[in-house]
Amino acid sequence: MTLLNTFTSYQLITKDINKSIDRIEQQPTVDRDTKYYLANITKVKSIDDFVNNDRLFKYAMKAYGLEDMAYAKAFMVKALKEGVTNPSSFANKLTDKRYAQFVSAFNFAANGANTTVYNKAQQLVTSNYALQVQIGASQSGFSYYQSETAYYVTNISKVKSIDDLMGDSRLLTYAMAAFGLDATTEPAATVRAMLEGGVSDPNSPANKLTDKSYANFVSAFNFVQYGDQTTTRTDVQQAVPSGYMSGAGLTLVKPSAQYIKGEADYYAANISKVKSIDDLMADKRLLTFAMASYGLDASTETPQQIRTMLSGGVSDPNSPANKLTDKRYANFVTAFNFAQYGDQTTSRDAVQKDTPKIYTTESALGLIKPNADYIKSETAYYLANVTNVKSIDDLMADSRLYNYALSSFGLDPAKVSKDLIRSVLTGGIRDPNSVANKMTNKAYAALAGAFNFEQYGEAATTINPAQQPTVDKYMRQSLEEDAGKSNEGVRLALYFQRKAPDITSWYDVLADTALASVVRTALGLPDSFATADIDKQAQLFEQKLDLSDFTDPVKLGKFLTRFTSMYEMNNPTSSTVSSISVLFAKPVTSGISTDLMMAMQKLKF
Repeated sequence: MTLLNTFTSYQLITKDINKSIDRIEQQPTVDRDTKYYLANITKVKSIDDFVNNDRLFKYAMKAYGLEDMAYAKAFMVKALKEGVTNPSSFANKLTDKRYAQFVSAFNFAANGANTTVYNKAQQLVTSNYALQVQIGASQSGFSYYQSETAYYVTNISKVKSIDDLMGDSRLLTYAMAAFGLDATTEPAATVRAMLEGGVSDPNSPANKLTDKSYANFVSAFNFVQYGDQTTTRTDVQQAVPSGYMSGAGLTLVKPSAQYIKGEADYYAANISKVKSIDDLMADKRLLTFAMASYGLDASTETPQQIRTMLSGGVSDPNSPANKLTDKRYANFVTAFNFAQYGDQTTSRDAVQKDTPKIYTTESALGLIKPNADYIKSETAYYLANVTNVKSIDDLMADSRLYNYALSSFGLDPAKVSKDLIRSVLTGGIRDPNSVANKMTNKAYAALAGAFNFEQYGEAATTINPAQQPTVDKYMRQSLEEDAGKSNEGVRLALYFQRKAPDITSWYDVLADTALASVVRTALGLPDSFATADIDKQAQLFEQKLDLSDFTDPVKLGKFLTRFTSMYEMNNPTSSTVSSISVLFAKPVTSGISTDLMMAMQKLKF
């Protein structure tokens, strides 16, 4: 028995690629190794855990076509430690992009112990939610500040230099505003001089100014000291949005209707028990509610300040509350006027009726910042239920999950049309012209990227690159290797088919010997052509082929038909007919069959 010819073997495998992979999955060794991998990969919490488990590590390396490098653990540890966030990281600087893809899947540098369980719809959304609460990005009624903060949070990590920051006027305006600076009135040359001078030198331009606004700005965006890692720091990621929102007077976040009702019910049930300033200050929940109704945040005011204001009352024009230009304290003390009404204070309508009405309908600062218990309970509910979400309909049907998800990206579920959100999620992010990608507010694309039903379907809320996607890559790799045992041309064709959608230039092809070999063979070029000047090779490929054809399944199929045909001409299989040919109506012969010759005649390049 011998083999089918290259063209026929390739067609047989790709006719139903899923069935071909199923056959590979059923091989005893593959089955055992895969079960072990899936059972143990989620237990891996560090790079050491990973590389010290040979069986897991070798499986993962093979999945990304790096099986031959599984012995080079020190090399791989370096790549894993540096991650892929920094364009200059070890993996990113390697010509072979398989390393960067591997590190991206096992991204311990970015995700730490969560790496093997990380899912955007889970960990990313919950971390975003905490950040949005902190910076106030989901505040109701301030859509401009929401959108600017969402844009900043989504894009600031992409800024790697002073040029990048100054090249995005929206980010620069936001960043400078956080420190009380107006980018529209400051000369660009001045801004650049400040940033380039840094703050390490006492005589730097920023440090020499009496006004420390620039020094504070440069201290956060200290490219002189931190280089392209500047925007990964907490000072930039969190402190800047916090400063921006505070400067806009937007430090509070509007919570859900359920939370508001719960706090209002607690207030109504307990406020009558309060008979003194001491009683009110002893119940943090009541105090927070009462102060929030008048635009005050109990968590940022000192107990001494609150007590002084309440004790002074408002009868005396020179009382502490009355002397403040900001009348929020005076309004608060007018309602809770223990100085005048004593233990009867909380029985008055101003406390019993007016305060909760103001809290629920009129507070200009977004009512109240959710407390830690609220955030914890909402996050616990989200994590307990989001993995049950298998579709866009599922997500939109659970208002609690839906509200949490949108708020995590700075989108107000009460103001954003559900029809728009459905369009955003349906279109996904793979198409540059999708609804999400065409929106000016990048929060929509971030939402679609986290809930990527368009790409991952039912697995969107559970998929992790270290789990099933790695297994899928392992199976495909095994399929190609298995085919290569019989015919190296088939393996090359399958490899090219897999890699083709990611090819962005002819230099990508020339950097990969296997891909380059396929193109040379398809074009009838001798192996010696590989020694020619690389630019001349790329130029010839560009003249003969259209790179965009590789993203078109039909055109890619024609190209690979030509390759397998040319490969068979150069490497004819034996004339003996394989026993598998009995499965077909026509006997399958080796060498160049009539069908193969006809297929070649139809090819146009």
